Amino acid sequence: MFKTAAFLSVIFFPALSLAGSFELGSYSAGTLPQAPVVQPHGPAPVTPPGVTIANYTTEEEFTFESEAEEALSQRVNALRAAGVTTLGGRVTEKGNDYTFVIEYLPSVKGSAALPPAALVETYKNGEAYWLTSEAEEAMRAAAANFRAARLAVLGSYLYDSGNDDAFAVDYVVKNLLRPSQEYAVKFEKYAGGKFTFESEAEKAVPSYLALFKQAGLPAIRGRAVPRPDRDYAVEVEYAVKTNASGRRPQYSVARYDARTTFPFDKEAAKAGKAALPAFARAGLPPLSSVVRPAGRDYSYAVDFLVGNIYQQGGVIPSAAVQTYQAPETFTFEREAEEALAAKTAAFNAAGLPVLGSAVTGSLGSYTYVLDYAAKAGQNGPAQQPL
Repeated sequence: MFKTAAFLSVIFFPALSLAGSFELGSYSAGTLPQAPVVQPHGPAPVTPPGVTIANYTTEEEFTFESEAEEALSQRVNALRAAGVTTLGGRVTEKGNDYTFVIEYLPSVKGSAALPPAALVETYKNGEAYWLTSEAEEAMRAAAANFRAARLAVLGSYLYDSGNDDAFAVDYVVKNLLRPSQEYAVKFEKYAGGKFTFESEAEKAVPSYLALFKQAGLPAIRGRAVPRPDRDYAVEVEYAVKTNASGRRPQYSVARYDARTTFPFDKEAAKAGKAALPAFARAGLPPLSSVVRPAGRDYSYAVDFLVGNIYQQGGVIPSAAVQTYQAPETFTFEREAEEALAAKTAAFNAAGLPVLGSAVTGSLGSYTYVLDYAAKAGQNGPAQQPL
């Protein structure tokens, strides 16, 4: 029987020698690098718009606090009646006296209560009148023409133009604002009238407030103020609605220069006045006529109202005076005059009222030209090529 002996074999490997040392990094809990975190995509945070509150202040001062409180209450009511949204007010001390402050919303959304959108414009025809009576007559006639065109007149007055007199008319016109989500409240001041004494101006305040009410502009307050010439005027404070579109008056003033000439200025002035009814019949509300030089002679011009049509590319007048030049020539002046009369009748019958005309040229080469009123969208006759 054989016995088997077991041997344990041990194999030795030489230790590996590394060229460099290797250590695990050591970090504290606060400096451990963060793994990137993917955030879900969403809209950027939006801060909702806030409400702006403005202060209405006044230069008025009151001896007693009770007087200031009463005036404050009346002014709040006036602002609300004018379409201004108020948030209350407070009486404050001003030196040894008292005044008040009213908080209001200077901008509101489109459907909220607001003052009317209107503009107070001033019309001046630029003519200087040697006689004051002539200037006064022209002023009264122009103011009446504005009223006939259904535009409210706040006042009319004479002013110096060198050594002569000129006139001006203040009137109210709508401001055709672009539609927007938000509108602003704007306070304006109007000064009118000329009074020798302050007491006279104070007595006239109620009549000016009534004029503003008739014009659709609720007045906030009226008072007597000194003028630069040491006389007194009536100042009316009022509020209007506006926005970023700015001034967009419903009507503007246009001018037509007549072709007819006269050797004397009085003849031109008479012809200018006689031309006004033709503009009214043509649907161009006339305001006034002025005498203008035409070489060594005189002629006249007529100011009239046109509506403004606002479009994307700009503004288009609702009506204009256009010119038709006859394409043919005539040997004799009488032939041109007869052709002009026939063409004038044809234009009038076609609803294109003729406002002025002239025969020009010389023997063997006479022609004519006529000016007619055309409304927007109303095409005149096609001009024949010359």
